[in-house]
Amino acid sequence: MNADNPSNSMTRREAMKFLGLGATGLALGSHSSKAQSFAKNETMNFGLIGCGGRMRRLIGGLEKNPGTRITSVCDVYDDFLNSTHVLVGGREREIQKTTRYEEVLARKDIDAVIVATPDHWHAPITIDAVEAGKDVYVEKPVTHKLEEGHQLIEAVKRSGKKVQVGAQQRTMPHLVVLKQKLDSGEINPGKVTRVHMQWCRNTGPFGGDPRYRITEDQVDWKRFLGNAPDQPFDPLRMRNWRWIWDFGNGPLGDLMVHWLDATNWLLDLPMPSQVIMSGGKYHRKGSFETPDITNCIMEYPKLDLQMDYVSSWSNNHQKACTVIMGTDATIYFDRNLYQVIPQRPGNEPVAQVSESMVASAGPLGSDHAVDFDAQEFHIADWLDAIKNDRQPVDDVEAGVQAAAICQYGNLSYREKRFVQI
Repeated sequence: MNADNPSNSMTRREAMKFLGLGATGLALGSHSSKAQSFAKNETMNFGLIGCGGRMRRLIGGLEKNPGTRITSVCDVYDDFLNSTHVLVGGREREIQKTTRYEEVLARKDIDAVIVATPDHWHAPITIDAVEAGKDVYVEKPVTHKLEEGHQLIEAVKRSGKKVQVGAQQRTMPHLVVLKQKLDSGEINPGKVTRVHMQWCRNTGPFGGDPRYRITEDQVDWKRFLGNAPDQPFDPLRMRNWRWIWDFGNGPLGDLMVHWLDATNWLLDLPMPSQVIMSGGKYHRKGSFETPDITNCIMEYPKLDLQMDYVSSWSNNHQKACTVIMGTDATIYFDRNLYQVIPQRPGNEPVAQVSESMVASAGPLGSDHAVDFDAQEFHIADWLDAIKNDRQPVDDVEAGVQAAAICQYGNLSYREKRFVQI
């Protein structure tokens, strides 16, 4: 699979083989857990909590894995709740529909839940779910506040349940291969002193409040707020929660967390010693609270390493990618491929790509792979972890580490200071 021939992308069969999941996907036969045992090939029942746009992609990934059945959907917004209920077959069979996630967790016949709510609900619902005996797939970032991390890790340990965090790079086929080759020494970039991460888009400026046709009687607003400060109903804040501090973590928690989690995994990185972030609202004006231009720097003095992350909404040069810079080679990766470019000493010209692997034929730096479903593979790993009583590849401790670094960056930005960890 050569990056110079983008059409030569990885087939689904090849991808499943690399992931060790079998060419036809994951079978759930012989599944067992501390909560209950499943007869061979018995179907697992799933509840969906938070049914917005992100959940729609996760539904597609779940349904591609055999032995799965959605039996409950939950959301505080009527339109999301009703449309998702129809999407998963609520007109053809009995599927629970509720605005209260506690009603999902109370059902003994539901084995696991997928959580795709706004960030401020991730940790509370996940803790309640594992304590109710459910395995959990929860979207990133797994926490909204630093203090939630320890509480979440301890709750998952007590429960013994399997929690997969939805930063899906760890099951993207080309990055699985890159990880294997880095660990074996087959790919050796030399001494790595810098890692650059970015996610840049070119969107229209946000100059005012869009008019959402959402009325308060369509939303259980108190339930949406949860542990957030009390405030009047505001459809703008509800629909753009990623960019509102009460509910989201801004560009770091939405986007940097993906590359950060992948790099932590690829290079076996600890927590940084210091984080600083600068930026501002330079392009997307209006009611959004989080910055649209960011520059976050993470220092690892014991490793002689610095990482940085840049985001922009006004220019998409090189789009979304990570570059690992070593003395002997540079490693570029995105959601479609990786490339290894040897380094040369002095001022000699940089060599051409010496090795690459294309898992998807999409353009460099694209937001999503086009030739495989990242949700399918990541959920498959989670289901396999449940079946075989192992930790999923993006477990809660990895998720908490990545989320915490994002939150330290946001703390630096909001308090205008270096943050020592």
